[in-house]
Amino acid sequence: MMVLVRDTKTDKAILGHIVLDGALICYTCENREKAIPVGLYSLQNSISPKFKRELPLIYGDKVAASRGCRIHAGNSYKDSRACVLVGMSRNCVAGTISESKNAETMITMLCRNICQLAIVDNT
Repeated sequence: MMVLVRDTKTDKAILGHIVLDGALICYTCENREKAIPVGLYSLQNSISPKFKRELPLIYGDKVAASRGCRIHAGNSYKDSRACVLVGMSRNCVAGTISESKNAETMITMLCRNICQLAIVDNT
């Protein structure tokens, strides 16, 4: 199971990181106003109708699959409605992440074999 640990909040963004078996995989950025609630979720890769490529879909009791919450590339909260953005580095002061295409590719590949995501808040 992958774990998204939220560790930093700005006025508009929530930053965090994803770990797998205790190892850091990448950094995250979410829109603070529309972030997915803390909890345990299922992950399933599928073709995103919006992005037209394979991306992990996040769903569970608190988020319906039809809502379309994905893990994908982006650099700031402005790039996300309620999705989790991923990057390989971050700037906590600016509330941004970078190298997001590389992180998206890696997470998408990992999610072919991982079917659960826990979201925890350590801010």
